[in-house]
Amino acid sequence: MTVEAEPGSRRPKRVTHEDIARACGVSRATVSYVLNDVPGRMISDATRDLVLRTARELGHVPYAPARMLRLGRSDVVLALVRDFSPGYVSNALLRKLDVALAERGFVLLIHRYDDSLRTVQELWQLVSPSLVVVMGGLTITEQEGIELAATRVLRVHGTMPNVQIGRMQADHLTSKGHRVLGYVLPSEPTLQLIAGERLRGIQEECTQLGIPQPVVCTVDPTDMDSVTAALDVFLATEGLTAVATHNDEIGLLLASALQARGMEAGRDLAVIGVDNIPSARLDLTTVEIDVDTWGDDVVASALALLDDAEPVPTRHELLRVIERRTA
Repeated sequence: MTVEAEPGSRRPKRVTHEDIARACGVSRATVSYVLNDVPGRMISDATRDLVLRTARELGHVPYAPARMLRLGRSDVVLALVRDFSPGYVSNALLRKLDVALAERGFVLLIHRYDDSLRTVQELWQLVSPSLVVVMGGLTITEQEGIELAATRVLRVHGTMPNVQIGRMQADHLTSKGHRVLGYVLPSEPTLQLIAGERLRGIQEECTQLGIPQPVVCTVDPTDMDSVTAALDVFLATEGLTAVATHNDEIGLLLASALQARGMEAGRDLAVIGVDNIPSARLDLTTVEIDVDTWGDDVVASALALLDDAEPVPTRHELLRVIERRTA
């Protein structure tokens, strides 16, 4: 069962209620009542099933603006990431959020937001989401613009205990006897907020323990020369025996740079990362984030906001150190 394209048109014609009514042998009003689930209409189950089955067979897609007007809201939830690919943890979170929203009839759209390409106002002319999930990496000005334009905003970044991650890295290293630490920041501007919080955690722990502040180097994960340059700084610093990195990817790069020098992470320089990505699970000591529990908390907050309710604050132990060979 198909709907023919209009003469001269390259695209199939949009399937209308009239097309479905004609195929079913019922009135257009009956089709409208069934597809819009209008209550109080005397329509038999057989007719209802026929209309729904025919609509599926014809490939009928509800007209989004009309549906939004009828429901009083959009079926779209918009996740904003900056102009970078989400990492291991963010990807896992987005998958969990996608499944949960689909079960509630919502569609998750992931947009790599960049205000140099499109302003918030221009974006909202194209998409009117019921909820905006800010994944991180946005400036304060950008976040303020989003909060002015959107009725419901969930800032995922604010739910991740980044300061605690840094403190746990420092605590693990110092528990092994290390007293002069290094820290590796990523060069990506969009990660500076998160990375800065993790660095602050290490700095706070060092202050509390009465040991020197960490030696900080910034690296470009796509440029091995910058990783090697950071390693040179660490090796030249008197007494420095351990380094914490922003994430596992950088930790593995640092371990590789050590290996290229004939040295070994864990023996010649302790290294601890964050995330427990699959490629780190043989050797790299890391701080693991319980993505399942964290994701459940984020999903619960998102669904609460969609129901116009206040998210319930939760307290879970999301972090643990996994000790391996490198530290």
